[in-house]
Amino acid sequence: MFTYDTTVKLHQTDAAGVVFFARYFDIAHDAYEAFMKSIGFGFDRIIQNDNLLLLIAHAEADYKQSLAISGSAKVQLTAEKIGRTSFVLKYEILDSDGRLAGELRTVHVAIAKDTGKKIRLPEELRTELEAIK
Repeated sequence: MFTYDTTVKLHQTDAAGVVFFARYFDIAHDAYEAFMKSIGFGFDRIIQNDNLLLLIAHAEADYKQSLAISGSAKVQLTAEKIGRTSFVLKYEILDSDGRLAGELRTVHVAIAKDTGKKIRLPEELRTELEAIK
């Protein structure tokens, strides 16, 4: 499991000071970016150098409770499924008391930049994903 800690920011909340539902995806994506950077697959590397794109083909979320402005949140990121050309990530967003605030899933597909066709996941990436199953 990969863990990402953050604080709820003003721009993520609505007029009531609670996280707007779509911002749960922002929080999850921040955790995804931090994970990818931690394993050497930062998006600067992918965008500038590799013949690889990791497109999000599907995303879903279940909202369990609110997160409030300035509150802490912890994202627990795990690889739920790893296929030949794709993988599924699961995000559990916990509030400052450790209660589940949201559960999200994203499906990522490996695409070659030059052809736009699906390609095999790089072995280095597959190994890192297996480590967070």
